[in-house]
Amino acid sequence: MSKPYRSIANALFICALIGACSSPPPKRPGPKFTGRVLFLNGDPANGANLSELTVYGDGYNQASLTANEVFEASASPDQTQLVYTTKDEIMLRDLRSGQVKSIIKGQGSCFAWAPDGNHFSYKQKSAAKEAGASGGSKLYVSDLDGKTKLIWEAQTESSDCGQWIASDRLVFDRFVGTLQKKAAGEIKPNTTTIATIGDSPKFRDTPKKWSIEGICTKSNVGLVRAVDQSQLLIAKNIDHFETIDPSPGPCSECRFVGYAAQSCVPFFIEQPTSTTTELFSLNPTNWQKQRPTSITWTFSPAAKMLIKSSARLMVVGDVPDKLLLIDTETGDVTPFFPNKPPLPVMKSALPVVWIEN
Repeated sequence: MSKPYRSIANALFICALIGACSSPPPKRPGPKFTGRVLFLNGDPANGANLSELTVYGDGYNQASLTANEVFEASASPDQTQLVYTTKDEIMLRDLRSGQVKSIIKGQGSCFAWAPDGNHFSYKQKSAAKEAGASGGSKLYVSDLDGKTKLIWEAQTESSDCGQWIASDRLVFDRFVGTLQKKAAGEIKPNTTTIATIGDSPKFRDTPKKWSIEGICTKSNVGLVRAVDQSQLLIAKNIDHFETIDPSPGPCSECRFVGYAAQSCVPFFIEQPTSTTTELFSLNPTNWQKQRPTSITWTFSPAAKMLIKSSARLMVVGDVPDKLLLIDTETGDVTPFFPNKPPLPVMKSALPVVWIEN
């Protein structure tokens, strides 16, 4: 082989070894969605569709499960049951079989599931003749057959939604305004109350010091804010809410967006600029920052986020019509409907539950 041809051959051989002469670097695949996600499509304040999204070939299939009648929905911790409300009744949907049944008459709100998934709490407005001109509300606990128990009746709408700290204990705030009589003594204004659910609920009242951002009952860890300051704090044992001694959280201006499914890995976002969001999680063992990544997207306060149990992917619903899949390690964002969503066109998307394969 002559010298010029030998030089060309050597150059081609070197190019083949390093793979960097003419071929562009391989494109990194975007995040891939698996399973199915149920979400509210429309304005929940006026009644929304309950819709289901699944993978269909190279795209996604959207199916409506209800008419425009759902005001609120919440999935059980094991993702097998969904409780939702219309203006006339509270419904229970089995997420495995698709079977739906009416369990409670009247519209509900503030759904919260007990950790065992066998019962949930909810609120209903008191009848006008019961509450007077100012209105009022009742806090109930129900099992999956609709057998209910009244926990607390407020004279105004100011009582808080309940959150479960154990399968038999519910914590909520009571803003009674002035001293109000109860069976054994008086309720002081603005208390945090722990209700032990039994044949007859038992209450422990403490002055309100904390607002609850999120509770993970798997490890009795909670995220709280002091009522007189904005910093997010970590309460490492929230099982006895009245004695918690929280430590400083990961940041002062961040927002808690949820736990990874079936775990206590908490995720947070900060929006330092008008175009960028910082996403990170905490290691639930030592509470150090994990998975910091930057997303070239910002979210409204109404955005709802669901994190997969692997903590790798996140579904985000935001107004007006976005439903996004986000890789929490790379920050890659993939809209489910990059052009136009299938009919019915989404007015907003509020993800409710991600059922993984």
